[in-house]
Amino acid sequence: MLLAACSSDSATSAKNESGQTTNEDGQATKVSGPETAPDGTKLGQLRSSEHIDLNLLVNKTPAEVEAVMGPATETGTDRLSCVRFVPQRVFFSCEHEIRVWKRPPFEQVRIEFEDGRAANVSLSGLPGEGSFNLDAALASIGVSLPEAPSHDNPPLGIGGEPEAVVDRWEWSNDRARLRVDGLEHRVRVSVVNSEWSRAKIEIINNHPLDPGQTARIKPAQGSAPADAMSPVLPPPADGVSEPPN
Repeated sequence: MLLAACSSDSATSAKNESGQTTNEDGQATKVSGPETAPDGTKLGQLRSSEHIDLNLLVNKTPAEVEAVMGPATETGTDRLSCVRFVPQRVFFSCEHEIRVWKRPPFEQVRIEFEDGRAANVSLSGLPGEGSFNLDAALASIGVSLPEAPSHDNPPLGIGGEPEAVVDRWEWSNDRARLRVDGLEHRVRVSVVNSEWSRAKIEIINNHPLDPGQTARIKPAQGSAPADAMSPVLPPPADGVSEPPN
């Protein structure tokens, strides 16, 4: 697996008058934001790809998402609070909803909405051949990140094969430097046994809490509440655990 994040293909693209970019074939490409900040710092980007346009999903409302994806095949929720890591873990009350789509070429597109906005866009079962390749996976869904990620090998999760090998890469806010609609996001990629069909990429809102969210912070001694609302969706198919506390 590669240690560095995929690089932007902006070297072979150019800005047009509408603020979009055009690739080397002259096709218009939607981009989430500039490649560099005013001080020259390289930034992360979401770019429309042949498989999906994450710009139409990340931080969008359920209605905006369903205008692109169609009706969800499953809906539900699994908690009554939301979490940020900025940098310490903090929980706050929120309205949480999960919607899942069966959408080729992915096995599943799962979106978690927090207070009516898509806060976690997860793509599972990625298109690819041979052994999983991190750069190719990111490029296939139009994700460009400026720094190398952290890497670990977490357990697969309850009920997983004991011999399974999980690889997980994480880009925190400062590594991803990915802003969508002005909000900071982190990125997580995981794969089981280097199989594309068992790979997952997540774009996760990790923006500092606004005043309204700050007013809803839960006590520090409490963890994610175990109570849930019906209906409840099962965990993601690959079973890869969440990042350690």
